[in-house]
Amino acid sequence: MKQLFFILLLLTALSCKEDKNQNELIEGVIYIKLIDLNNMLYSLPEEDIVKFKNGIYNQGINENLESDKKFIEYHKILIDSNLVKKPHFKLKIADDKIINVYTNEDEYAKLSQHLDNFDREKEKIIVKFEGIKISDGILDSDNIFDKAIYKAKKIVSISKQEGKTDWDK
Repeated sequence: MKQLFFILLLLTALSCKEDKNQNELIEGVIYIKLIDLNNMLYSLPEEDIVKFKNGIYNQGINENLESDKKFIEYHKILIDSNLVKKPHFKLKIADDKIINVYTNEDEYAKLSQHLDNFDREKEKIIVKFEGIKISDGILDSDNIFDKAIYKAKKIVSISKQEGKTDWDK
């Protein structure tokens, strides 16, 4: 009887534990980054991606430099989460935080049709998606790798409105 009580108590405690992979509903405005290394990775041929992954895991990059350490750490998260070859976009969410959102080709196609003929000086694109947080990003002094990483399982809605889209080089 004590064992049954202990098992029930343990199961109750585990079910109350916060699930890191729990779906969230996130809404934000598209944020444009003109030069984005991850966009470059997305378009590389598979053989170059394999070389890149090998370089990351075999410390083919100078790990003595702080910026290289952050680069390696951030990209290990993407590789381990199978996100390197996934399309992604940036969103500005509450508190002016910028996040990186990765998704599959079908979900990204929903967004890409809104990006055609998009005038960042006159329009904003609002995206709402259902997904999970993969990482809070990597704290770095250059603010390059400190953006949280999300995986969008489903883009729920996309709309355009008048306004100017925030962007950065």
